[in-house]
Amino acid sequence: MQNNILLGTGNQGKIKEFYYYINHFQLFQNYTILSLKDFELSVEPNENGNTFNENSKIKSLFYFQNLNIKTLSDDSGFIVNNFNNFPGIKTARSAKEMGGEQKVIDYIFTQINKKEIGAIFYCALSLVGKDLTLTVLGQAKGTIIQNPKGQNGFGYDPYFIPEFKSKTFAEMSVDEKMMCSHRYDAFKNLSNQKL
Repeated sequence: MQNNILLGTGNQGKIKEFYYYINHFQLFQNYTILSLKDFELSVEPNENGNTFNENSKIKSLFYFQNLNIKTLSDDSGFIVNNFNNFPGIKTARSAKEMGGEQKVIDYIFTQINKKEIGAIFYCALSLVGKDLTLTVLGQAKGTIIQNPKGQNGFGYDPYFIPEFKSKTFAEMSVDEKMMCSHRYDAFKNLSNQKL
């Protein structure tokens, strides 16, 4: 399976964005792109790393070892400025544990008494194959708002306004968001590598 590449995520929002950036940066043009839906795999990676980079690498390595296909995975989330790296690598897990993204946002605003709170969104991308382990990190600085705005995107998109912009990710058109997001920055960094 030399010319196949697996997108190592079950998150459909991420898969759409992966395809967008793969096309935008003209990556993996000689590959057939596969998703986890193409396989029956009953186990999942244990994301026990301490950083976004470590967790994205754990995911890619897990799928490569189990399916023997070159794998591209990401780990992403946001960190509130000066707030003990919260929610960080537990961004998605916090939403599950606390009952949704709004609950996480509400918790942050009970701890920090401001109308807008500085934060950075991160995306680590890892590509793992035979004799290949590559990880890059992208970021988008901005602010978190307490009340969601916009209907587009997924996850925390309605709560995040990127630096130098006046709209949340969820208020932006697809192209507008894609050109200023943390995932854009990560794929741009990936495109600069020798693949």
